[in-house]
This record gives sequence, C-alpha cells and structure tokens, in this order.
Amino acid sequence: MNQRWWIVIAGCLAHAVNTGLSYFGLSAYFPSFEREFGWSRTAISGAFSLARIESGLLGPLEGYATDRFGPPKMMFAGIFVATVGFFCLSLVESLPTLYAVIVLGIVLGSSLGYNMPISVMIAQVFRARRSFAFGIYRMGPGLSGPLVPVIGWIIGVWGWRTAAVVSGIILLVVSLPLALLIARIYKQEAGGAAEAPEAKEGDARETHASEAHFTLRQAMRTRSFWNLSIAMALRHMVTEGVSVHFVILLVDRGWSTAAASGLLGLSALIGAPARLGMAWLGDIFDKRRLIIGLLISLSVSVLFIGWADDLYVFGTFTVIYSLAYGGLASLQEPIRADYFGTRHFATIHGMSRSITTAGTFLGPIVAGFCYDLTKSYTIPFTIFAFVSLLSTLCMFAARPPAPPADEQA
Repeated sequence: MNQRWWIVIAGCLAHAVNTGLSYFGLSAYFPSFEREFGWSRTAISGAFSLARIESGLLGPLEGYATDRFGPPKMMFAGIFVATVGFFCLSLVESLPTLYAVIVLGIVLGSSLGYNMPISVMIAQVFRARRSFAFGIYRMGPGLSGPLVPVIGWIIGVWGWRTAAVVSGIILLVVSLPLALLIARIYKQEAGGAAEAPEAKEGDARETHASEAHFTLRQAMRTRSFWNLSIAMALRHMVTEGVSVHFVILLVDRGWSTAAASGLLGLSALIGAPARLGMAWLGDIFDKRRLIIGLLISLSVSVLFIGWADDLYVFGTFTVIYSLAYGGLASLQEPIRADYFGTRHFATIHGMSRSITTAGTFLGPIVAGFCYDLTKSYTIPFTIFAFVSLLSTLCMFAARPPAPPADEQA
C-alpha cells in the first residue's frame, strides 16, 4: 500500500474524533443549556448558526492561508484552538460567552485544523482515486458515532462542564499524533504542493488526468460554481438543522439525553458505509447524478422524521436519512475538484463554503424559531423537505464547466 493512503486513514480518524466532539457531540449539550440557563431554543440555536457563519465567512481566508502557509501548519494551529475552546466551554455562564466559545474556539479550530487542510492534502495527493480517498476520509463522521453517546453519558453522570473538559483532553491526545503522521507523509509524497496520479495506465477510473485548473476568479465566472455552491448551501441548511435539533427532538418525545445521543451516534455510524460506497461509485459514475438521487432521498426522509409518531416509521426513515447524509458528505469535495481542478482548490473551496453560510446559518435558526412558535418540529422539518428539493433543482443545473481560456489555448 502506498504510504499516501496513511494520510487518508489518519485523516479519517482525526475527522472522526473531531466530528464526534465538535459537531454531533455538541448537540448533546442542548438540553442541559435549556434546563440550567432557561434559554430559548432559538437563542441556543443561534450559537450553532453563528458558528456556521464563522466557518463560512472565514472560509476564503482559511483557504488562502492554507494555500499560503501549507496545510500542516494550519492543522496544528486548529487543533490547539479547538482544544482551548473545549476547556473554555466548561466555564460558560452566559449566552454571549457560549457564542464566543463555540464560534471563536471550537468551530474555528475545527475548521482550521481538520476540514480544510486535510481536504486540501487529499485533493492534491490523489487524482484517479480521489473520490474513493475522500470517501474513506469522510467515513470519519460515521465512525464518530460511538463518541456521541459517551458524551451524553458523561453529561448525565458528571454534568456538561466535565464533559467539555474531557472532550478537550480527548481531542488533543488523539489528534496531535495523527497530525504529526499526516504532516510527515504529506511532505514526502506531495513535496508540499504536487499532485500524483494514482491509477495504472489504462485504468478506466483515470478520468481526470487532463483536468483543468481554474483560478478563483475563473471559477466564480462560471454558472457551475454558483449552482453547485447554492445546492450545497440548501443541503447544509437541511442537515445542519436536523443535526442540531435531533437530540432535543427525541428528548421532547420522552427519550433520555443519553439515549437520544446514542441514536444520533448510531445515525452517524449508519452513514459510514454510504460515505465509502458513494465515494467508490463516484469514481465510476456521474457524481452529479448520484448527488441528485441522494438529495431526493434526503427530502423524503426528513419529511417523515418530522411527522412520524410510529417508532418503526421514524427508525426506517432515520436510516434512509443517515445513508443519504453520509453519501452527500463524501461527494462534495470530489465534484468540486473535478470541476475546478486542485491547483487553487483550497481558495475555491473556501469561497464556496462562504456561500453555504446562508444555509448553514438558517437551518438551526429556522428549526428553533418554528419550534418556539408551534411547540412542534413538524413545520420546520416539512420546510427542510422542500428545501432539499430546491437543492436538487440546483444540482440539475450544475453541469461541468468548460475549461478556462488559458487551458483551452
């Protein structure tokens, strides 16, 4: 096995720990914040939404910094910031402090240290099997599933402040050795920037050997960039809203925090095979059509999750949602790299993330606001179902762009 695959494997493990603690795990704190401080669900959701705004607005800057200073340096900086963020979370006493800790600590560190730099390294090192490599990496959130009920259990036994400290320790102890391994192999394999073809001559999956390389300005002049970015924004509106409110939705239905966190973790675990399976299919079939099918499945499943009272129906469509969510997560970076190349991938990826900000901000807020008005999640989840269909229409229009003029020449 070529050693570059260790970048993917170590990145997957780091992604798993980070996602379990910084993304899914944070939802387990929701009921505790509501009980201890009496904050409304709209107010608590605002912290998660502002975190998504931070990630989006700073996306172009993070992308530029990653291209400028290199992914390894950004990775180490992000791990440190996220760890400090969890330690500070244990000291929160007010809503503004909660906002600051989540936005400027946990989420900023998570974005700087995990998502952006590891994605860039994989995109640069792999070409022919890029989707498969991203699929393995994107299995991380699925493998994070077992961490979520652990956090819920710690909250139930020792309280959410202890859970925050434990989360910071786990994040640092696991992430740092993995980051050192990734940085060492990346330097050897890519020399800090180069791409490397992976397939043998004649491999049918070697579809990007002559891929075009867009600059940010060239990419933003194409309809494909905007259609793809808007589609992802709408998709993130749905999945962010569901993820943030999933635990509290089940608590409303009589589940304990630990049990609800366990189901959220199981949902992430169920999505892991879809992340790898769709990545494998993405190297063979049209990624755009695969995404369209997954978005339709997402729409139907979200509608039934919001309305179903029967446990069997709820469980069935939670499985469908988990598989669709997992598959979508593994295809978004590969299709962007296929469309616009990898030479300026971090900058283009960062700008696209800034556009998804609207969706990631609105998802948790819409769900929280509608619940505060109606004391039910049926209305916001119905809205999410229609939003997913709108995302499908955008993907229909997001066809591959023509190569830029300098590439054609």
